[in-house]
Amino acid sequence: MKQAHWDRLENTARRVVEATLAELPPELQAPARSVPYLFQEWCEDDPELLGIYSDFSPGEVSAANGPIILYLAAIEEFCLEEDADFEDEVRQTFLHELGHHFGWDEGDLEERGLD
Repeated sequence: MKQAHWDRLENTARRVVEATLAELPPELQAPARSVPYLFQEWCEDDPELLGIYSDFSPGEVSAANGPIILYLAAIEEFCLEEDADFEDEVRQTFLHELGHHFGWDEGDLEERGLD
């Protein structure tokens, strides 16, 4: 991937993640901001993976505290294949992985209006 293209993806993703964090309910903002997030092009083990949080235990806040990794080239490819919006998918993937930090599954995110 050319550096200019990567820079554009990374800058867009960072803006989306920061906006997403700012939109969280007040009681979640500080703990959510304490979880580091990183951007990589692809997951070497699974090129279709859009994001990962490696320490998910249902119903328990993770003691590992991240990081959340978003695979931006994979998200971009997914969006091209599915005619989806890159920013929307970054937001959704970030929330999904952040939810894992808090021990939430997709249903828990939906209940909280964070899907």
